Amino acid sequence: MVTNVTGHLNWDPAVMTRVCADAVRRGWRIGTHAAGDRAVRTVLDVYEAVVTQAGPLAPGTLVIEHALLSDPAQRKRAVLGGFPITVQHALLWNMGSEMLQTWGPDRTREVNPLDEWLALGASLAAGTDIAHPFNPMTNVWDMVTRGTKTAGIQGPEHAIDVAMALRLYTMGTAALNHEQGRLGSITPGKLADLIAYPIDPLTADPNDLAELTPTFTIVGGRAMHDPGGVLSS
Repeated sequence: MVTNVTGHLNWDPAVMTRVCADAVRRGWRIGTHAAGDRAVRTVLDVYEAVVTQAGPLAPGTLVIEHALLSDPAQRKRAVLGGFPITVQHALLWNMGSEMLQTWGPDRTREVNPLDEWLALGASLAAGTDIAHPFNPMTNVWDMVTRGTKTAGIQGPEHAIDVAMALRLYTMGTAALNHEQGRLGSITPGKLADLIAYPIDPLTADPNDLAELTPTFTIVGGRAMHDPGGVLSS
């Protein structure tokens, strides 16, 4: 049975607004975790109040982490406010069954509607939010297929293509961290950090992505992972 659970606020929004406004005046950046739509709405209220108090802020100063559930009005507010969103489809992959039990099927299929965020021009950066090693390509597979570990396909209408999923993982994260001039793409003048896969993720069957691992990894121009000796042959 799914019950109507809205949780509780750990911070009074007025207090949170004062703390965040003071932090941005000191030049700090803030990322606030918000999973449900009530939490997202509250964070948007706070962030908008912070901008009113502190004045215009540099892009990426105020970030919403996760925003697993949001409604169209909230997504528009985030985009208009210039608040980037970090998206972690690994959470849906890992906890899809629990979401079905607690949130129900209708809300679970609406978790992280990346297609709708992107259609509004949102600034998105992909990650995992799982505190142990997690294959990034499993996360890409999830964004492309909306597949999960134990709950099947959830919300296939919100899937995005492989190229965009990879872009969110690379250019998206670099832009969020203000490092797009040195990271995020294989471009002259940027750091020589790259990976190579045994198949092309852009043309491979999406179902081959979930367990895809690198053939080699280069960091700063040096081979850091090359178990097959490809770079030394």
